[in-house]
Amino acid sequence: MNSGKGIGGTLSSQRPPAPVTGQLAGNAARGTLGSVASVATPYALQRRQVARSDELVTAVTRLDVVGDETVRRELVDWIRSVYDDRQGGVLVGLMSQCFLGAPYVDHRLSLDGYILEHFRPGDIVPPAYAAARRLAQSGAYAFVEIYDDGAVVPIRSDGSAVL
Repeated sequence: MNSGKGIGGTLSSQRPPAPVTGQLAGNAARGTLGSVASVATPYALQRRQVARSDELVTAVTRLDVVGDETVRRELVDWIRSVYDDRQGGVLVGLMSQCFLGAPYVDHRLSLDGYILEHFRPGDIVPPAYAAARRLAQSGAYAFVEIYDDGAVVPIRSDGSAVL
């Protein structure tokens, strides 16, 4: 399935940005979630390595074009249940490129409040999502997961996680 194209078109010849980990990711999470980030269990960290299903990748990447609010809420509930069942830790939200067109370039999905928010290039994203934004905009990843322990996990279009 590796055709050299990402969801948004041809990938650039530049190397994709590296995932944000460690103190920088922890600071991003603490910016929204309080002064202390949680710690993921070894089991949760191992579960994050499992590839995401094609259905999940498709659902997340097409979420911004679902017009019906009821259908969108059902889809978000399904996405949340997939992550809960996977037991990879507490997912704060997802960040990905936006395909609505100008002026929007990316969007975030906050699973705790069904928030789907679109951003223009100059907009400031919430602190927990800042580290994920560059990765999402790169086009190298289908979307980026943000966890309450500060982990930022890019997900490729084939569902594989970059850890």
